[in-house]
Amino acid sequence: MAPQRAASIRQYLLNLRSLSLAVPLVFFLSPGLSHADAPADAAEGPAEAPADSGGLQEIVVTAQKRAQLALETPLSLTALDAASLQDRQVKALEDISMVSPGIRSGEQNGVNRLFIRGIGLSSFASGADPSSAFYVDGVYVGRPGFQLTSFYDVDRLEVVRGPQGTLYGRNATGGAVNMITRLPTEAASGYLDATVGNYNLNQEQGALSGPITSDGTVRGRIAFNMVNHAGYGNDAAQHRPVNDANIQSVRGTLQFLPNDKIDIRLIGEYFHENDNNYFTSSFGAYPGNTLAGLQGPANPVNGNVPAGIEVSNSQDAATALPGKTNKREAYAVTGDARIELTDNIHFESITGWRKNARHNASDSEDTSAGLGNTFYNEWSNQVSQEFQLGWHDSKLDAIGGLYYYHEDIGNYVNVPFIQFGPDVVYVQTGAMSINAYAAFAQATYAILPELRATLGVRYSSEKRDETGEFTGPLAPTVPLSGSKRWPSFTPKFGIEYDLFKGTLVYASATRGFKSGTFNVGQNNPPIDPEKIWAYEAGVKSSLLDHKLELTGAAFYYDYSNLQVNKIIGIATVTTNAASAKNKGIELAARARVTEHFNVDANATYLAATFSDFHSINPLTNNPGPTGDGDDLAGKMLPGAPRWQGAVGLEYVQPLPDGASLTGRTDYQYTSRIYFSEFNDPILGMGPYGKLNAFLRYDSSSGNWSVTAWGKNITNKLIASSNTLGIALWGFPIYGAFEPPATYGATFSIKF
Repeated sequence: MAPQRAASIRQYLLNLRSLSLAVPLVFFLSPGLSHADAPADAAEGPAEAPADSGGLQEIVVTAQKRAQLALETPLSLTALDAASLQDRQVKALEDISMVSPGIRSGEQNGVNRLFIRGIGLSSFASGADPSSAFYVDGVYVGRPGFQLTSFYDVDRLEVVRGPQGTLYGRNATGGAVNMITRLPTEAASGYLDATVGNYNLNQEQGALSGPITSDGTVRGRIAFNMVNHAGYGNDAAQHRPVNDANIQSVRGTLQFLPNDKIDIRLIGEYFHENDNNYFTSSFGAYPGNTLAGLQGPANPVNGNVPAGIEVSNSQDAATALPGKTNKREAYAVTGDARIELTDNIHFESITGWRKNARHNASDSEDTSAGLGNTFYNEWSNQVSQEFQLGWHDSKLDAIGGLYYYHEDIGNYVNVPFIQFGPDVVYVQTGAMSINAYAAFAQATYAILPELRATLGVRYSSEKRDETGEFTGPLAPTVPLSGSKRWPSFTPKFGIEYDLFKGTLVYASATRGFKSGTFNVGQNNPPIDPEKIWAYEAGVKSSLLDHKLELTGAAFYYDYSNLQVNKIIGIATVTTNAASAKNKGIELAARARVTEHFNVDANATYLAATFSDFHSINPLTNNPGPTGDGDDLAGKMLPGAPRWQGAVGLEYVQPLPDGASLTGRTDYQYTSRIYFSEFNDPILGMGPYGKLNAFLRYDSSSGNWSVTAWGKNITNKLIASSNTLGIALWGFPIYGAFEPPATYGATFSIKF
């Protein structure tokens, strides 16, 4: 895009923000149902159970690419509609752990590191793929650094736990996330949420929606999200904010409904960010070591580099990073067309295009000496096409399809090694092309009215081509090239039984596949595919006239070639662990205790361990008796806490004039997390609890509300990730912290 055009778009977004503040003519809208099942006019405002219904609200999901109630879907999943997202303060994916068992989401350098049942993205190298597939409006988002740009004006969020190798396929060994945005409405409507808070938070989010033609067959919606806040900390050396935000997003949706058999949607998005967000935090040197950046010329290796300062284990930092450290821009277009060919057969086409660019500067050595300044640059362009043909009647639900995905990734990383001289650099630059093809089918047949069996198959073929160069400090440039294709066959077998009315039991065996890859620009051999057999049994029950929901699942995973990180010399490389096992239990409950008092809770126990893996610890450099390092069999997988649980309490107090007051508090506990395969407690996060709460006043008309809210109220310093740096810099530990205590107020208006 030309610079003038990009500037004009940004100016338009700023003008839109000003207009939204001056003329608050937008409001909350309710979620619609799934693509084929949404009524012609989805009701406005977050969906709520009727006050006199006495039961919990039921949520429709499309986790199996057909509309089902969440409690009738034989999968372990968490589904949150717009009302649930609002009430549980789920404003970003990192908040999902408060309400969903077995899920953690953190970030490093702005890369989404989502872990489901202890399986997630451990590498943040360019070209590394997530272990959980992430979809927005049916389109797979390939780059983890751009999976969070669409989190606004959301209709529904579905998180499916466990491998989804049949219907989702690509890189879904951990699970799949479906984010569905809101649709245009039949009647003109809109909403505005205006939020202020500490750290000078100023956020506006809203939408305008309604018919474009007089007969309502063409509808439109435009939604926006503007976020600005000051830094959660300060850079003591550069005198600037750390982890501030300056974000502008806009989404436009057109929906064409020429008749009751055809539904066509066209969605376009733009995202822009320019700030010091996703800052690298310092955890200091590994005990027993001294950061080289503090020694200055006293360290012979440092030459004439002056000594820097250090600020560790804090939201603050001390770096030598110049200018803005985080810049990203993203564009996306989605086309979705569904045709009801007959009463039993439907056809759907989903087309996606996304273009991304991100530039991150980070400090990898924890001081202001500038020894470990690291500059990441990544560009990607992806296109995908999926065709589905579905059949549904009283005994059979079946879907089959074809899938194509192409992505081009470019990467440039520069690390100046100034202690060796002004022109000595570590550089990795390269490009990778991905071409993936798949054919899939899955059918569920009712053997008896209460007994159903599922069989699914998917054949995938993924080819990756890499070119580039790698230059180590004081070493010659190494040209890189490689090409490899990885085929995979991933079946699924399932059985489900209605034990009695409102109670479903199920069991499944599923094969999962995460593609092999190259780390773009790194002198790294090809990484083989990650594969898994997963076995799961579960129960879902609705009791006491739907005043109580109980769900539970037990699972066992058998992994081969798990993709993990190792530090070798001055580089972090991705390799394959031989094998790993993962077993666990998940429990969740929702209860409407009284007409006005609701309780929900969840808990997860994980035993996720390596069963065959050796690695040399860079702290000891001990090759061990076999020459390949320590035997890590029995060690917990990085990012997999043994215990995790949460409880939420919500009370609604009706007021005499028809208004209401709602209070809610959520508490989450997480046991120790290791970020290293060696299970070193220094490279991890100890047990912690986190508390959120809000109090909301809803007007009697239902047209406006005011909410006072707080998140991480006790101000816990929580590491979302950290990693060990290289010996040359004194073994620094660097990573990221979750936000500190934040609080504020949100005014919402709708019409």
